[in-house]
Amino acid sequence: MKDRQVWEQGLRHLNNRFASLAPAIKLQLTVLLAVYKREKESLAALITSVDSETICRDCGGQCCMNGKYRVNVFDVMALFASELQITADFEQKPLCPYGTCQGCRMEAGFRPADCVLFVCDTLDRRLSEAEKSFMNAREIAIRECMQKASLLMGESLDMPLLLWSEKFNETQNTQSRGSYNGDHQRHSPCPR
Repeated sequence: MKDRQVWEQGLRHLNNRFASLAPAIKLQLTVLLAVYKREKESLAALITSVDSETICRDCGGQCCMNGKYRVNVFDVMALFASELQITADFEQKPLCPYGTCQGCRMEAGFRPADCVLFVCDTLDRRLSEAEKSFMNAREIAIRECMQKASLLMGESLDMPLLLWSEKFNETQNTQSRGSYNGDHQRHSPCPR
């Protein structure tokens, strides 16, 4: 299956899953997603304040190359909760499928956590110790949001959507074939 198909399948499955959540769970997730978005916006604002636009333009956005696994399940849930959609162009390799030559297609609060948390050496040298401490606190808050949401959903939401979709597809295929494979008893690790 091609990346585009896996991506679309993952979006459909996650959208169905999100839409079918119990109202109480959806409310808790919505609160976590708001914090998640706010923390990412705070990080992006700090990085912008140290002239990331010039640094990234001069670098050519090297950290944005080969980014197809950067968008995680929780990132996509944030888009769903805000009724936003993101298109991915998997044909523009090595450029990130969620970006353009002008930069990321997503607003700062919706960018993948991996992207917002990454700080190259050039940017890092421009940050004061207080700013680095601020960033560290934001990262902890972002990771706590993902962890709490994962506990609510009963699965890890920090997994890249493409890998999550592939895993879901494998599970569906295994279930459709049935759990009995004809030689179950011979390979069973349980004593009879």
